Amino acid sequence: MKLKIKNGLLITALGMAMTAGLTGCGDKETATTGSDTSAAPVSTEAVTTAPAITLQDEILNFVGKDLPGIAAERDEAVALYNSYFADGSDKNSEKWMSTLSDQALPKYDSYLTKLKALSLVNPEMEELKKLYVESADLQRAAIEDVINAIKNADTSLLDYAQNKVNESKAKLGEYEEKLKTMCTANNIVLQGNVVPVAPDKGQEINTESQLDPTQIEQLENEQAEMDQ
Repeated sequence: MKLKIKNGLLITALGMAMTAGLTGCGDKETATTGSDTSAAPVSTEAVTTAPAITLQDEILNFVGKDLPGIAAERDEAVALYNSYFADGSDKNSEKWMSTLSDQALPKYDSYLTKLKALSLVNPEMEELKKLYVESADLQRAAIEDVINAIKNADTSLLDYAQNKVNESKAKLGEYEEKLKTMCTANNIVLQGNVVPVAPDKGQEINTESQLDPTQIEQLENEQAEMDQ
């Protein structure tokens, strides 16, 4: 069954106030003038403004357009993070730390700025976005912990990083469950774990590139071996 998206744009009619024109009379013998000005009473009606977009449409826009539209810098940042663990990596932690600090974090920060700036109309969408932002913030903090762990040769910071990655995944899980509930309530039929954002086109519910907590454990073991 294909989803039919209803147009959620509402047009509100505005009333126009009408005023009476000025009237004047003149005495041609004395050449003096007089005027009488009056204005018709203006009636104003309270206008109730409905949301400019339906919740259904806003869900589809958020998942299918807004998030994918800003994802490039986040994905680049996560790819730089994952490069250390890729096959053939030279495992140079100092070089990797510089890459994370100089490239990955600025890209991720730019992504977060765009994510937090996304404008939403419906309060439920703001709550959904809040979960997504919290997940992303935790992931960003984990990357910074990894940088500081290498810089200060402090493996305890890697434990903090791992905890934050796990918290980020949990928060993203809350986002996914809330999104599924909202989809069901707004007649959006999920195709597995995919939101049908357009005919013959879908978007995965989980659109957040996630750090792997097992990678941090691997890094912790490597750092411990170097300290011996």
